Amino acid sequence: MWSRNAFTERLDLKWPILQAPMGWLSTPALASAVSNAGGLGGLGMWGFSAQDAERRIAGFRQQSAGSLNVNYPLWPEPKITADASEAMRTRLQAHYDAKGLGAVPKPEGAASEVGREHLAMLLRAKPQVVSFHFGLPQPEVMQAIKSAGIFIISSATTVAEARILEERGVDAIIAQGTEAGGHRGTFTGVDMSMQPGLFALLPQVVDAVSVPVIAAGGVADGRTVAAAFMLGASAVQLGTAFLRCEEANVLDAHRAALREANDACTIVTDVITGRPARYIRNKLTDDLIASGLEPVAFPAQLSLTAPLGMTGDRDLTALFAGQSAALAKDTTAAVLVESLAEATSRRLGAFARP
Repeated sequence: MWSRNAFTERLDLKWPILQAPMGWLSTPALASAVSNAGGLGGLGMWGFSAQDAERRIAGFRQQSAGSLNVNYPLWPEPKITADASEAMRTRLQAHYDAKGLGAVPKPEGAASEVGREHLAMLLRAKPQVVSFHFGLPQPEVMQAIKSAGIFIISSATTVAEARILEERGVDAIIAQGTEAGGHRGTFTGVDMSMQPGLFALLPQVVDAVSVPVIAAGGVADGRTVAAAFMLGASAVQLGTAFLRCEEANVLDAHRAALREANDACTIVTDVITGRPARYIRNKLTDDLIASGLEPVAFPAQLSLTAPLGMTGDRDLTALFAGQSAALAKDTTAAVLVESLAEATSRRLGAFARP
């Protein structure tokens, strides 16, 4: 049976289907619905204090007794330069003026790490999984988490990155193909033009490491889930498909853009946050790319662009989406998990018949 393996047994999952944590776009209601349906729900902790992170976990546990993945993106203190800051603020001022937002603020941003408060919270709350994006925390943090019996996952965009993660002690690796929406998980500075798509990356990562491999990027329906398992995946992770679920924290403008997505509507750029991510193209991405300006250091660039998105204007919103966005549907998380499981079983069963 495709759905039973060491990964699902370890995390007590009915289906090897992960909901990508997706930062603030995820909610306890979304994660709990996925876990209650037999998958692995995820909560992103981007920008949340340890206290607020613990509240999010508590909100999940009020609604589900299932397994939970808590995700931390990691990055250093941004080095904000005056030249990049002033040039970008000047470019964005016209958009601010059009929306009556006043002067573009000075960029702000702090490092993201698993500090003492967050680590203490994790050791108290003990989610079944802690995952990382953009690399791994310090070895002593890793050891403390592993000693608490918590499963550790991280993202790789190349075989070399997957090998590094395995050497540093992760329990499973997410192979993130270029098709994926949101931020690229690279932590070795690999140029985007050299990062492979999922069909090329996945079997090579499976061959290179001994831990379970989770496929991410372009996975959106039973056909793509089945293909990932044929290529050696132990599980799949979906992000964009879950953004169409009613439990996700997605702006109306973002939902509208997702409903109209097609195969050629997304672009990877660093102009929205300062780090490469895949979005549906709009006026804001096109204007900033055309300017030729370097963005302010990640994530401080987001402090300049985010207020535009809060106006509700689709042309000025960060429309995170993967290349298979057109395959997604408006639904609930439980229905999505169940339909993915049923369709995958049907697809793989067709190959098993003589």
